[in-house]
Amino acid sequence: MAQPNVGFVSAHGTRLFRHGHPHYISGANYWQAMNLGMSSGPSSSRARVLDDLSTLSSYGVNTVRILAASEGSQYGWQADRIYPALMTSPGTYDMDVFEGLDWFLAQLPRFNMTAVVSLSNYWTWSGGVAQYVSWATDTRIPYPVQWDHLRQVFVGGEYQAYLDYTNRFYADPLVYNTTQTWFRDHIRRVITRTNVYTGVEYRNDPSILAWELMNEPQIIPDDYDQLFRWINETASFIHSLDARHLVTTGAESKNGQQWFHTMHRSPYISLASAHFWPLNWGLYNSTDPSLGSVDFAIQEMRKFVRGVSEWSQELDMPCVLFEYGLMRDQWGSSAGLGAYTPSAPVTHRNRFYAAVADAVLENGPCRGEGAFAGAAFWAYAGSARPPVLPTEEMSWTGDPPHEPPGWNSVYDNDTVTLSVIGSFSERLSSCQIIY
Repeated sequence: MAQPNVGFVSAHGTRLFRHGHPHYISGANYWQAMNLGMSSGPSSSRARVLDDLSTLSSYGVNTVRILAASEGSQYGWQADRIYPALMTSPGTYDMDVFEGLDWFLAQLPRFNMTAVVSLSNYWTWSGGVAQYVSWATDTRIPYPVQWDHLRQVFVGGEYQAYLDYTNRFYADPLVYNTTQTWFRDHIRRVITRTNVYTGVEYRNDPSILAWELMNEPQIIPDDYDQLFRWINETASFIHSLDARHLVTTGAESKNGQQWFHTMHRSPYISLASAHFWPLNWGLYNSTDPSLGSVDFAIQEMRKFVRGVSEWSQELDMPCVLFEYGLMRDQWGSSAGLGAYTPSAPVTHRNRFYAAVADAVLENGPCRGEGAFAGAAFWAYAGSARPPVLPTEEMSWTGDPPHEPPGWNSVYDNDTVTLSVIGSFSERLSSCQIIY
């Protein structure tokens, strides 16, 4: 009789294991999975999914990071969001979208892949947890800066106002019980769901590597205890439903050691999370074509990876760089469609990706010390291409709808970039753990 945990990825100290052997993650972010996997509708593209998974697998990618959450608004269609949404109102689901997720997960064993499944999103491009606050208070979300696909410029409101509003999801006692009841109901619906294609409950599916609480939860200024409370309670709830899958936070880990410990010290968190975004964090000048610009970003990335590795070792848990990315070279040109076509160069990106691979390997398996178990680039567009003319229709590249399509996308003809990823995969698989 098969053992109940056969095929599941587990964590022991700072290492991951699968089938009794050390396991490493060469990953790609593929947030589009649920919608592309639908059987019909404007987002449906199952043939593309199979091509994308086949290409990624050929470069050694063994993990995809996907969403199992998107939320609709009571105020009707909202710009720069994923449609159709999985949850149209609290507890009400579009089952066609859910079955798209079923179908996608059912394909992963064919490609020897697993999925990290995010259960919510801090940002509005999927609706996000701000939508829970909107539902609970019947107020409109104060959107931050987003990409206007028709005018080809960034527009929007005040970033801090958005943070203050969205943090109410896990910090405002007036709505906490309501938002968390809805969220836990969603968690239960996902984890206990039976896949219509395989007949297997998600919690019994070894194709799922880990549950992720949220994509990029942000800190609550000066309130370590409340953020820890939310993480600990949510992770404990997940564990009560499913004790076999790993649980990670989805954190960027950009706020230093104390916040990292706050976000990962729960006994129900088994895998640490980090992201690195040099442009967003002011560490890269996209208008500077010199190597000095990208090399400064690489220098800061190395410091960051080393620090996260050390912090993870202090907690005796493995960590993964679940997001890293860099825009295509534009160097002073306007941030319009022409800058992000597949013909736009990726000189700096390739250099950055190669350096990320080196840093992760040096702070993980290849040296036998350090806690990194792998990394996942953002994001794979595969055969999708950005529109030729301005349009509000989704192009389903690797860039969410609040960003210019093609900005951080890796296309299926980015052969040099894919070769860098393939080399990273090979080096991971050839590394020997030193105990």
